[in-house]
Amino acid sequence: MDQTTNAASGAPTMYSFSMLEMVTLEDSISYIFMSRNKRFIIEIAAEHLEGEGSLIDEFYEFKDDIDDPDILCDFETWAIGPIHERVKQLVPVAISRPTTLLEYYDPQTYVFELFNDGGILKANELAFDQEIFGDASPKVAIIENAESRLSPSHEIPRDGIVSRSALPTVPLTPASKLVRAAGLDSLEEVMCEIPRIVRKVNTTDEFFFKAGDKRHGFQREVEILAKLQKISEHDLSIRTSRIVGLVNWDGQESLLMDMLLERIDGMTLYDAMLDASVSEKLIWMDQIDETVKRLHNYGIVWGDVKPHNVMIDPSGDAILIDFGGGCTLEYVDLELQETIEGDLQGLKKLRSRLFS
Repeated sequence: MDQTTNAASGAPTMYSFSMLEMVTLEDSISYIFMSRNKRFIIEIAAEHLEGEGSLIDEFYEFKDDIDDPDILCDFETWAIGPIHERVKQLVPVAISRPTTLLEYYDPQTYVFELFNDGGILKANELAFDQEIFGDASPKVAIIENAESRLSPSHEIPRDGIVSRSALPTVPLTPASKLVRAAGLDSLEEVMCEIPRIVRKVNTTDEFFFKAGDKRHGFQREVEILAKLQKISEHDLSIRTSRIVGLVNWDGQESLLMDMLLERIDGMTLYDAMLDASVSEKLIWMDQIDETVKRLHNYGIVWGDVKPHNVMIDPSGDAILIDFGGGCTLEYVDLELQETIEGDLQGLKKLRSRLFS
């Protein structure tokens, strides 16, 4: 988001950032954003907004309608205003080189607690304590086998563990050796958005980057992609995304950050179907049906069936992506998620959506 500073109000101006997360509870909001590869946490509790010139009503007006994009924008201006000058001191004016994955996922973090001072919203800067605020970085520990456990001195990372035997045979690349593929003036770089397409340092080799997040089924997906890698050794025609690498935290080869997938140029089926002919849709649906049937024959369930999880490549072929599991209720009933029956239900609804 770009914001500006109004001299009269003190609100931010010409300020680029992207929201990472917002946690809204009954009487508090925790707002987290990134700017120039630095992370900022703003803590807002209703109890700190009481007193003379109370800001309580203003806070609840924002909180109650925070899902409205316009209200969210106004809230961001309100919440970031008190720390704007401090943020300007901390972030560089311009980007001089591409961001590495290590820089993005291991950023310096600054914490601020907002409070009411006679009707004026102000901020106290707090020390960042990982024990209090947690570690949002994607981390998956590799164990030697299913029976192994991490030593007592090592905590299980937030995103869990994966057995080494379940991993595909692909290169391992340190996070500091991968950078955003987008240019320095790209929206992704300027806004400090989550990296999507990355390349190896000093090369033009580009990959789709997917963080090791258990909320998005990292373990399930990496294990399925490992199976698909073995299947592709004798069946090159199966149309699915392919894993080409794993990314580790620098100096920790047994701690994964994410995976690298083969980059598929093109667009999602969700976008492509808007202007597609009936004949094109028939070809895509037949390809999807055939791929899912073959996956089932190999004992693999696709999972989250929906048009966003199909890419149409430059050759006009439909490629299945995202094997992290879960389901989208528009296509698969919750009780059928990650089952063959769920895939079949999803395909039926996908066909109906495609030709409606």
